[in-house]
Amino acid sequence: MNKDLPSRLPGMAGPLLALAAMGYAHLTSAGAVSPLHGLVSEYALRDDSAWAMTGGTIALAMGCLWVAYLLARVDPVRGAAARALFVASALGLLLTATFPTDAAPGVTSIGGEIHRWSAAVVFTALPCAGWMLGRRSGSRALAGSAVLSVALLAWFLAAHPGSLISDLIGGPDHYGLAQRLLLLSEMTLVFLAALRSGHLDGDGAAGRLGHRRPGSDRGVTVPIQPGPDDARRPHQPIGLG
Repeated sequence: MNKDLPSRLPGMAGPLLALAAMGYAHLTSAGAVSPLHGLVSEYALRDDSAWAMTGGTIALAMGCLWVAYLLARVDPVRGAAARALFVASALGLLLTATFPTDAAPGVTSIGGEIHRWSAAVVFTALPCAGWMLGRRSGSRALAGSAVLSVALLAWFLAAHPGSLISDLIGGPDHYGLAQRLLLLSEMTLVFLAALRSGHLDGDGAAGRLGHRRPGSDRGVTVPIQPGPDDARRPHQPIGLG
C-alpha cells in the first residue's frame, strides 16, 4: 500500500460498528419490534436501543465521509461524482440520527419528514456511488453490491404500506425484512468502497482508478523510418513513370 495515503481502516470500521449496533438493538428490543414488519428506525424510539441506533448511524456516516476523503486523495477529479454522493449519504445519515421517526403511524411532524427524506437520500445515493466506484476500480464485488442494493430498494418500496402494489404482494408482512436486508447491503457497500478506495499498492492502483502511472509509456518506441539505402525497404521511384 502507498504509505503516503491515509489508512482505509476508519472507513471499514464505520459499517462494522453500524452492523454491531443494529444487531445489539435487535437483541435488546426483540420482543417490541418485529423484524418482519417493523422499521429499523423504531429501535431509536426505545430507551434500551436508542443510543445504539444513533451511534451506529453516526458511525456509518463517518465511514462514508472517510471513503469520500480517500477518493479526494486518490482520484480527486474523476472520482468527484462518487465522492459527492458519499458525502450526501453521510449528511443524510446524520440527519436521520438527529431527527428520529415519528412514533405514530405515518409521518406527523417536520422532524419525521426530515427523517424520511434524508433516509431516501441515503438509500439512493449509496448504490449510485458504489456503482460508479465499482466500475471505475474494476471491483465486481462493489458493483454487485450496488446492484443488489437497488434490487432490495425496489422490494422495500414495493412492499412498504402505501405502495400501489403493497397489498397485492403482502407487503406489510415483510417490508421490515426488506429494509433490514437493504441496510445490510449498503453497509457492505461502504465497507467494500473503503477497502477499494484505500487499496493502492504502487503499480496497479492508479491504473485501477483510471490514472496513468508516470513513465508507463517508457516501453513504447517509434520505429525509425528507413533511409533510401536501407536494404529492408527497396527504394521505389515516385512518379507516373
